[in-house]
Amino acid sequence: MKKVLFAVYTSPVGSIWINEAFRSAFGMYGEDLEPAVLFVEEAVLAVRSSCKPELIGCLPLAMTFKHIEKYQTPVYAVKEDLDKFNIKEDEIAPQWNLKIVSKDELPEFVHSFDKVVIF
Repeated sequence: MKKVLFAVYTSPVGSIWINEAFRSAFGMYGEDLEPAVLFVEEAVLAVRSSCKPELIGCLPLAMTFKHIEKYQTPVYAVKEDLDKFNIKEDEIAPQWNLKIVSKDELPEFVHSFDKVVIF
């Protein structure tokens, strides 16, 4: 099965790209592809339990949680970006089932996928 990585770097507040990345990822299951989602740069802000883009009229991130659980979609974040935004482990919403990769591991990690789509 081919693996596809959806990498998101934009903030979850004021943009739709995190939800669009998940919408695209969930669609891959029907095509017999294995998707994963990676948060880099400002996108890591999405993992905070207190992140609520719906308060300013954007789509809620929580709408992805039931599908992440149903399909066991892997979700990753870059450790150094979490550190940059001072996101502590106890602030991460457990529904993300987040896996953390370091910047040093990133080249090998990204190259382990057949395709990479950047949002």
